[in-house]
Amino acid sequence: MRDLDRAARALREARESLERTDIVFHEARDARLRAEQAKLDATETWQARRVLGRLDPTCCPRCEEPLTAERRSQERSNSDCAVCTRPLPQVEPELAEAILAELDQVISSATAAEGEITSQHQKQQAEAELRRDEHEAARRALDDAMAGEHPVAQLQTLEIKAAELRGRLSATAPSEESQPGAGTSVTSVLAATRKQLLKVVNRASRTLLPEMDAEIIALCKRFGVQNLDSVKLDRAAHVNAVKDGEPHAYKDLSRGDRLRMRIATVIALLRIGKVRGVTSHPGLLIIDSIAAEELNKAAARSLISELQKITQELPTLQVVFTTAHPEFVDGLLPEDHVITAEGTHLF
Repeated sequence: MRDLDRAARALREARESLERTDIVFHEARDARLRAEQAKLDATETWQARRVLGRLDPTCCPRCEEPLTAERRSQERSNSDCAVCTRPLPQVEPELAEAILAELDQVISSATAAEGEITSQHQKQQAEAELRRDEHEAARRALDDAMAGEHPVAQLQTLEIKAAELRGRLSATAPSEESQPGAGTSVTSVLAATRKQLLKVVNRASRTLLPEMDAEIIALCKRFGVQNLDSVKLDRAAHVNAVKDGEPHAYKDLSRGDRLRMRIATVIALLRIGKVRGVTSHPGLLIIDSIAAEELNKAAARSLISELQKITQELPTLQVVFTTAHPEFVDGLLPEDHVITAEGTHLF
């Protein structure tokens, strides 16, 4: 269990580092693209001015009235446009070349920065993959060591057997009045076993629930829950939230925050459950009208993106959701995963 915890922490740190590097990588790429676009715009503007400067219009392009000799003379003497009478833009080749050279330097610097961060990004990806493999190996080792059912499943099985044995004893054993002081050894053994298994479950929950809390907080903030300080999930699935330093009951949260927190909790359960080897979810998640609960576009797209990620992490999971806002899913989901309708009803 300790090896798995260490591997999980290392994997989480590697993923966080990769996310930070990924942000810088995209910023560097965008900076390089902006620099290239700026040079393209400057080049096209200069070339257009050179071409347009050589034109000798004979009439107004709007009304097709011929230009007067006075307008032409004014253009030659004062550099005022014969068509609109505004001053003609000055085309200075030296200045244009200097601007283009400066833009070339900007592109060169942006390209170098992008190359450097790309190398770091690739290293972080390799590190994350290595940590993922180590975590998977630790999880398999733990599964092999346990060599059987999960403690929760064992507890459920033993509880069923205990109930069966109690029923048999009550039907066949002598009454306590006829044998005062006689104990039920099997029941005592099962009770002791149950007690030990509860200790195992409680010990596991002390490690599992804090991981759940951290994942829920991260997802809620990504989904747009404002001023969330902490959450504390208990074994009864109660999410105890603290916002602005004050405890908030789940029922007192806004409808939008309740939806975000519910979905964040489900995703966290699935994600941490996969890491821990707890696969009790039926594999179907249905969400109706994502935008109905005060979700803005950014929060909705972030939520849908996380749902897409969890289906990639858990190939057996099916997620179905509806929305009246197609812009929420544009570019996020494959086309063959989206069903649309022209009329009022989907089917």
